[in-house]
Amino acid sequence: MIRRDLTLIELLVVVGIIGVLIGLLLPAVQKVRESAARTKCQNNLKQIGLALHNFESARAVLPPVFSADPKPPFVGVVPAYFYSWSVLAELSPYLEQTAIYNRMNTQLPMYTLPSLTILPENQFAVQQTVPLFLCPSDTGRPVGGGYGVPVFGPVNYAACVGTGSTGGAAPFGSPWDADGLFRAGTPTKLAEVSDGLSGTAAFSESTLGEGAESATGAMPASVQKVYGNVTPPLDPDKCAAATIWNFQKRRGYLWASGEIRCASYNHYYTPNAPVPDCVTNLTAPGRQQYTAAGFRAARSNHRGGVNLLLADGAVRFVTDAVKPDVWLAVSTRAGGEAASDLTE
Repeated sequence: MIRRDLTLIELLVVVGIIGVLIGLLLPAVQKVRESAARTKCQNNLKQIGLALHNFESARAVLPPVFSADPKPPFVGVVPAYFYSWSVLAELSPYLEQTAIYNRMNTQLPMYTLPSLTILPENQFAVQQTVPLFLCPSDTGRPVGGGYGVPVFGPVNYAACVGTGSTGGAAPFGSPWDADGLFRAGTPTKLAEVSDGLSGTAAFSESTLGEGAESATGAMPASVQKVYGNVTPPLDPDKCAAATIWNFQKRRGYLWASGEIRCASYNHYYTPNAPVPDCVTNLTAPGRQQYTAAGFRAARSNHRGGVNLLLADGAVRFVTDAVKPDVWLAVSTRAGGEAASDLTE
């Protein structure tokens, strides 16, 4: 038998062919992985939708985006906003998260004065990373800590508080008296959803934050991963000129909080909007004092759109090209808009 070694040219040809094959296979592998991640993300939202309906069956209402309902001995001692437990926190016993829920007391405020620390009874719960609250297309890692704990459990899923405006104008970004399925301090009865459950947004996605906290000047990360901070009141022109970013905390830092940086969002911007989100703090005395108000878009790492949970429990993939008026219409519980296809 005659043995013939490969020449250098033949070896280079083989290596080149292998390189081409790998180049052809990698996009396909990545596409399969993203498809699987998107499906898992949709399943997470379906579980949240099922929990919402189980909650409503048990209590005849949906939870507020946060309760803002101080209990003794904290009445008049802490701001109402300090009772900012999220919809996800309220749904925990319906999401097979009873181990966490049993270590969480939502009858207590999230923070205390003057130290602004998480009360000891709730420190275990707020530090837990819950896989169900995270989209596998994102990093899945905590994005910060604070308020007396070293790390927070992050969140990708947020409850819809509506259009982010009042009849299309100011005041902007407030969860109080919001026109969505969820609002601050007020539970929603399904009978109030006159737009129909199949045409009303319940939850969508929003990306976890990146970049330095309380950064100034240029954006410290991409539009998808940061938010601007402005002085109140919230205003689109102010937001366009923002120079402070990730003020104190990164986006999505805590699943247990219903504030706009964490487990709530609105439809003022379309999905994956090319402009950064924007937040302020309401300063006027009263029940709303210290509330974070903002424009926070549905955002994801999926190619071309976001997953959206509707109030009837269905999950749809909505593209970035959705018509703004359609996106606004689906965000209201009783806007009186005609039903419209989200895929238009």
